[in-house]
Amino acid sequence: MPLTRFRLTLALLAAGLTLACGDSGTDPNPDGTERPATSFEIVQLSPSTPVYNDSVSFYARTTDDAEGIIYFQAPGGGRGEKFARIRIKKGSLLARPDGSPFAANDSVLIVMRMTGPRDCQVQLTPSGIKFTSKDPAELSLEYLGVTDFNNDGKIDASDTAAQQKLAIWRQENPGEVYVKIGTVKIDSSSELKAQLTSFSRYAISY
Repeated sequence: MPLTRFRLTLALLAAGLTLACGDSGTDPNPDGTERPATSFEIVQLSPSTPVYNDSVSFYARTTDDAEGIIYFQAPGGGRGEKFARIRIKKGSLLARPDGSPFAANDSVLIVMRMTGPRDCQVQLTPSGIKFTSKDPAELSLEYLGVTDFNNDGKIDASDTAAQQKLAIWRQENPGEVYVKIGTVKIDSSSELKAQLTSFSRYAISY
């Protein structure tokens, strides 16, 4: 192959690879995207994977790590895999809802509850609490057993497309807009994770 033609071929290949990488990284809903509550689709858990407990409460302390978990129900009726988990690290607590800082050895009651029997959405309280940006709280939500991701009653290619775009979205108060937040998606465990510096409602959507 002549040298000039060889160089042209390499240039075209390089251009093609660059375009392919650029297209694959395009996200139609980047972090910060807002969606009205009236047109927001919350992913629904499958009827075949009910939860074992729909809420959990625990005390978070400035001196210790703490966590609360909502579990799926196991086939035999006991506690199964986790559905939702909130983890708060030692030193993560920053300020109470009234703005007053947490002092050494302080504690606060944390409550996480589902907003509906099948909603992949949880409400975390107390609302207005603040966590440090260095050690934020960590929320994980799992969509184990979900196949109808767009809630249209059919399992088809649109569900596959929706699954690929899953993320955690935040809603400050009922009826307000949902905002997409930074999410880590772990396909092997059907899990989404997000770091939180405050509490509100958090849902899985696409």
